Amino acid sequence: MSLFNALLRAEPPPPAFPDVDPPSCRLLGPTALIVQALMGLFVILSLIYKRHRETPKRPWKIWLFDVSKQVVGQLFVHGINLLVSGLVSHHTDGNACVSYFLNILIDTTFGILLIYVTLHSLTNLFTEKLQMKGFESGVYGDPPSLNYWARQAALYILSLTTMKVVVVAILAFIPAIYDAGEWLLSWTMTGDGDALQVVFVMGIFPIIMNVLQFWIIDSIVKASGGAPSQLSTQSVQQLLL
Repeated sequence: MSLFNALLRAEPPPPAFPDVDPPSCRLLGPTALIVQALMGLFVILSLIYKRHRETPKRPWKIWLFDVSKQVVGQLFVHGINLLVSGLVSHHTDGNACVSYFLNILIDTTFGILLIYVTLHSLTNLFTEKLQMKGFESGVYGDPPSLNYWARQAALYILSLTTMKVVVVAILAFIPAIYDAGEWLLSWTMTGDGDALQVVFVMGIFPIIMNVLQFWIIDSIVKASGGAPSQLSTQSVQQLLL
């Protein structure tokens, strides 16, 4: 049985709350799109604040290179999360809110560890074993090279892909995890229906968790303290202007 088929056939137990309407978490609806736009804004603002607190501060161009890798990768992961959540809710009796919540929860906790291990291993393979240039995370040459950025972005997206394969496997082969998801969200079910659940799952929770995730991964993908910046004094002055 393929992983894809296993995911579609995974049938979590009936929801604990029969009045939950599976389509209520409209992952591509107007509200969701507004929330996602706000999430992106909060994430970028938080990373700007993080740079402001850095000592020494990364030049703006280096910071943009680091952050853009995350943005490209997050767009990829977000698309996968929407696809997985939509497939599960469409082909099973599962609640799309629960599926989306579990994807975000695992991505931003266990997933970060997987990203770190995979990215570190890939970077070590290309830079130390194969002696290839441009793969050291956060180091883009002098002047900063888009070619180096593309190489590092490719490794980062490969790390994200590895993480998502593991996460999807967990959701597919451990259907009991949906019980845990429903239990964790049980407090959001009120006498007025599932409005609070939708607001929490589509708004509050992903904003908080994605801001934390971006902060942590930003520290992973930027050049380490001992890594050479490969920027001349003149280049640094130009980039800071």
